[in-house]
Amino acid sequence: MKRIILAAALLLSLAAGAQTRQERLTGHVYYLASDELQGRKAGTEFARMAADYIIGHYSQIGLKPFFGEWTVPFTKYGKEYTDVVGVIEGNDPELKDEYIVLGAHYDHLGVKNGNVYNGADDNASGSAALIEIARELYASRENLKRSVIIAAFDAEEIGLYGSSFLADTLSKTVGKDKIKLMMSIDMVGWYKTSGKLEMEGVATIRDGKNIISSEAERCSITVDPKRFEKSVFTATDTEGFAKLGVPTLAVSTGLKSPYHKPEDDAELIDYEGLDRVTGYISSLSGAIASDPSFEGSGRVARKHDSRRRFIEFGVVAGLQSNHIDFVKSSLLTKRSLGFDAGIQLDFNFGNFGIGTRALYEKQVSEFPDLTDAFASTGSYVQQAVTVPVLLMLKPGDSTADFRVGVGGYYSYVFDSNASQLALPAASLLSPLQVNPDQYGIAVQFGLKAGPLLLTYDFRRQLNKLFAGDGIPDARLLNYTFTLGYVF
Repeated sequence: MKRIILAAALLLSLAAGAQTRQERLTGHVYYLASDELQGRKAGTEFARMAADYIIGHYSQIGLKPFFGEWTVPFTKYGKEYTDVVGVIEGNDPELKDEYIVLGAHYDHLGVKNGNVYNGADDNASGSAALIEIARELYASRENLKRSVIIAAFDAEEIGLYGSSFLADTLSKTVGKDKIKLMMSIDMVGWYKTSGKLEMEGVATIRDGKNIISSEAERCSITVDPKRFEKSVFTATDTEGFAKLGVPTLAVSTGLKSPYHKPEDDAELIDYEGLDRVTGYISSLSGAIASDPSFEGSGRVARKHDSRRRFIEFGVVAGLQSNHIDFVKSSLLTKRSLGFDAGIQLDFNFGNFGIGTRALYEKQVSEFPDLTDAFASTGSYVQQAVTVPVLLMLKPGDSTADFRVGVGGYYSYVFDSNASQLALPAASLLSPLQVNPDQYGIAVQFGLKAGPLLLTYDFRRQLNKLFAGDGIPDARLLNYTFTLGYVF
């Protein structure tokens, strides 16, 4: 039955001579996002039905398989998945060995709790657009100087595996320097609602903003050219290529659709807008493939750059837990909450480095009755400027690492309530005076993902917290969870 449905869909869509591009796009989306394909979960027979549909169209258009066979299988964690990779060969004797890669993933989430996640916008829309872009580029192939690879990716939803596999394979077979641009077409079906087409990565192209905007003006479409992909919480099929240093463009109408919800159905797609987006990408791709002067800028998004910078600057804020250790009396007060905020500066030498911070701190701890260990006279509060300096080990790279640091700190206390604490038998003791110069050991454990940093810091004071005759030897202990952003 499934094969009959596929054959019927192909017969209807292959009789496309009398259809407009918008009508063909509508047919593609309605088939790929139909309940019959059960959400196109990666690696399933339903994803393979989508792949067969795409192969049928690539063949009918006139594309040739890039690797000799249409299906390019790969294995991840013992399960097999399938990319579909075609090519339109360029005509320039030299430039035809350079490539523009256009890609869209065809898999989605499958069925969950009895609900079919059809993924009309994500990413039947991009797959449909890619078919029609291929049709138009093939029709104008005599104008193409560079070759154009048309790639339908599997296993995007579970880890960008299909595009990462192709990026790795192409880097080994044709060389990454021969890949002049990779463009990912992912969720392009809600142009009217979004009001724009987002183009992330224009700064990876030399004169990229002008190229993108000029072609958009000619095609009468509104684009939002963004310099780089920045979000650490989202990713698309550009990632595997961008990490090789290949210029990339992530093309999308944004997250306006029912993203990753069962409601992402074919009837909600803006087909007029999808048609305009398809025409624009086709025109832009053709212009780039035909322009001998097109070059990358040599720049890459921070999220894709694994090279660690020598100097990293960031801002941090933390929630503290503090208590006082009366060393000789073996009394440890209950913890109280404080906070800190400031700046961070790291000097990196590969996976090693020196990390320092300049922090404003408000530290709070319960304070005991010095004549009754089980009683309390209130909270001790001090405000300080603190500078820890740590020797750091950072296994990983600039996109993600685990870090461990060991070192020391110095705090200058500029305000405290020490003299205001009520002390029983005060006549036997000198008034409490805080020691303004405090120092000790510091230890840090942390994780960094993209620009986000999470650390757990422990500090123990080595010199006395309080000055004055008759005051027990006290040391401040500090535990801090810190969230930071590294620019």
